[in-house]
Amino acid sequence: MSVVRYNCTQGSWILVESILPQDEIQVYVQQLAEQLRETDHLPRYLLRMIVEQCGVEFCDQILRETLEIEAQGGMMVKNGERRRTVGGVFFFLARAKMAPEVRRIVYPNPAQRKKLLKQKPKPRRNKKLDAAQRALQEQQEKLPVFVWDERLEVIQPLLDEGGVLTTVKVTLIGRPGRIEKRKDLVIAAMSHQPKNVSLPKGVPAPPETPTLYTVYIGAKQWNKVESAAANPEDALIIEGTCAFDERVQGMAVFAMNVTSKMIEAEKRQQQQQQPKEKTQHPQDGNGVLPERKLPDVVESASATAKGKVPVSSKVAPEVAQKLRDLYTSAELFRQKIATIQAKPAGQQFGLEMTQKLLNNVEGEIEALEKQYLS
Repeated sequence: MSVVRYNCTQGSWILVESILPQDEIQVYVQQLAEQLRETDHLPRYLLRMIVEQCGVEFCDQILRETLEIEAQGGMMVKNGERRRTVGGVFFFLARAKMAPEVRRIVYPNPAQRKKLLKQKPKPRRNKKLDAAQRALQEQQEKLPVFVWDERLEVIQPLLDEGGVLTTVKVTLIGRPGRIEKRKDLVIAAMSHQPKNVSLPKGVPAPPETPTLYTVYIGAKQWNKVESAAANPEDALIIEGTCAFDERVQGMAVFAMNVTSKMIEAEKRQQQQQQPKEKTQHPQDGNGVLPERKLPDVVESASATAKGKVPVSSKVAPEVAQKLRDLYTSAELFRQKIATIQAKPAGQQFGLEMTQKLLNNVEGEIEALEKQYLS
């Protein structure tokens, strides 16, 4: 749409010349709307139409007149019941002073007005930005496709003028196998084979050849996660720096921080429960909360099914919680089996599968009880 300016002739504004490119109109309309305190879609739409059809000079003059009227006490509506808003004064003056043919363009008929009220404002497209994006897309389409097997042809020139890294950090998540202990040091070997990795468009899939990682962990750090490493339900989280070990033909990872998934989950749980504990537990004379102690028993979901199982206070909280969850699952499966068995023989659907699930859960319970409660 062309942007035009009108001059006043015999009380109406007539076309003189084009002004302001489209990308500058939005800024002006935004500033004008803020001065007039107009936030709704329809008034802003009308402001844009007035700027596009009548120009900035027209709008500036109407704005000056509007502010003068406001300074003198404002303008009342036609029936005199209330005072017009600042925007209302602006629109009243603008409509009265624009030419009839312009008025028909700016102010829609009632049907169009109703339609506009229901419409949501559409974002204005930045033509300059669109052109830049199209140019960038055209450049990308002209580039050759990267082929992994031909990567040496691409990488070799880069090696001649390679950059320098100041910091390298790596995070490993998994379970170690056999470990070796030395003075103040624990060594473990782990491997990783990437599968079904979700990568951004254009990034090649990594080769499926396993990569060997030799991990060096300080003894003090290992002591904090040794029990977690022994738990088959847990996984270590190792953060550190790395270097290629030519003799081992793998990556050497030098651990800076070691934790586990369950340890981190327990920390988050304690942080969430901390405000509740402050209100539930009395403080000692120094205003310090007493240390929490693990319960001596783990209660099952159903006292009739399992009763209470004694648990040593040294058992980790995550193990106790795991047992609670397993007891609950087992009881739910028993209830479901009883419900299925109560049905006629031809309607006992899912009985075999539910029994298998119950057997699996009971097997896990037995293994944990043997490991931690015996």
